[in-house]
Amino acid sequence: MYKKSPVLIGLVVVMLASVINGQIPLEIRAASSSATRGWQQMKTPLAKQDVWVSPTSRLTSADVERAEVRTLPNGDPAIGVVFTDEGARKMDALATEQMGQLIAILLDGRLVWAPIVRTNISKEAVLSGGPGGLTPAEIERLLAIFKVR
Repeated sequence: MYKKSPVLIGLVVVMLASVINGQIPLEIRAASSSATRGWQQMKTPLAKQDVWVSPTSRLTSADVERAEVRTLPNGDPAIGVVFTDEGARKMDALATEQMGQLIAILLDGRLVWAPIVRTNISKEAVLSGGPGGLTPAEIERLLAIFKVR
């Protein structure tokens, strides 16, 4: 039993190092609420709606500088995401293309959220959750996702 412990501890250390070093893939991709040829059909975990996700990753965890809780003018909580300079350029291009449409946030290849792009996004994005705002559980989940850097 004691001989297995160093292996288990080593595995945990490697996994934690992967998270800290951004090796667990966080991806942001274009998405659509209608069937799109060549895109993968996925279900959003919270709304349980079908979303078609582009096979091309546009941003990764390396493009996210930090994420933090913010308060909207109406008092609702939100998530502020700050991108690196390169990430800001990529996000600006994606937001321009997807204005009024969905983008997909994937963690380790699984869809975790698909917000609608409501405004131009470059250096910073505010994830508000739309009408009704974000729940405390959604905020915790999103912060954990964006901190996987």
